[in-house]
Amino acid sequence: MPSLFQLGCFVVAAASAYWIWTTDVRVSTRRIVAVADLHGDYDHALAVLRNTGIIAPDSTEWIAGSDVLVSTGDSVDRGDDTFQLYKLYHSLREQSAKAGGEVINLLGNHEMMNALHDWRYVTPGDLHSFGGPAKRRHAMSVDGWVGQEWLDWYNVTATVPLLPLAAAGSWGASDAPAVTFVHGGITPAWAAIGTDEINALGHDLLLKALSDPHPNGSFPPNTTKAEQALWSPDGPFWYRGYAVDETAAACATVQKALPLLGSQYMVMGHTPHLGGFQVRCENEEIMVIDTGISRAYGGRQSALEILVRYTQHKARQATHHTLETEFRAAYVGHATERLHLRRLQWK
Repeated sequence: MPSLFQLGCFVVAAASAYWIWTTDVRVSTRRIVAVADLHGDYDHALAVLRNTGIIAPDSTEWIAGSDVLVSTGDSVDRGDDTFQLYKLYHSLREQSAKAGGEVINLLGNHEMMNALHDWRYVTPGDLHSFGGPAKRRHAMSVDGWVGQEWLDWYNVTATVPLLPLAAAGSWGASDAPAVTFVHGGITPAWAAIGTDEINALGHDLLLKALSDPHPNGSFPPNTTKAEQALWSPDGPFWYRGYAVDETAAACATVQKALPLLGSQYMVMGHTPHLGGFQVRCENEEIMVIDTGISRAYGGRQSALEILVRYTQHKARQATHHTLETEFRAAYVGHATERLHLRRLQWK
């Protein structure tokens, strides 16, 4: 018969083994915050970024660590603060990189309109902030600071992985969870071209628009047909089908486009819905996040939060993985609202 001492040792050893077994769990997280259509409203932009913990309560200091901030475009026009907004994004991009985070800026139709010298929606206050029309035009040229920002850092679309970096190696398949951001929308025809080619066409059109003198709003003479198609009603800048088409038609379209993009969700701005986000389809594949943030519209000040939690459970015979992705609407002055929750498990 074992002694009390031996029994005690056995209990301690068993407890230690159990502790090691049950606590061999690794957790990593990822947060993506997306903002749409600020349209020249610096104060509302600050309110949204503070509400989501991107910047400090009393400054524009980046406090979001390794988080990702995405702007779906249209920072310009309708409001007076275009100058300040582009300076803000420039600063946040530099700060976030030092902290291990990232700022992703996309071009909206209004960025391209201004590059093409279509200034119909430019306010007197906006002109004044640049020092007048001539200085604004230079800033938005190939040699100007805004033009350089657009060329160096702004794309038409971005597909962002949902897996935290620590989990990237655990996903064996090529179709790892991701979300595609764009200003207007990407149809299946454009998705088949691929994001790299879409962005290359957008960069080429932007460079030509910023470089060549031409009548207001018209294409430079050397614009290709493919570049002009990018600017068409069905192109990524202007497409509104995911926001306005009947639900069945919109969902059927996006379900054809997403596999071609290597993504499970499409997030866009462009079409304002002042009451809040539009979340469509059975699996919430479509999220339209333009809520008219700017005072030019008077809508809700909002941002989309994507919270990702990856858990790895190591067992003796297998490793189990769980990926939980939550999409939330963060409205200034209100509690966050859950839009979608998805849990994936694999070995």
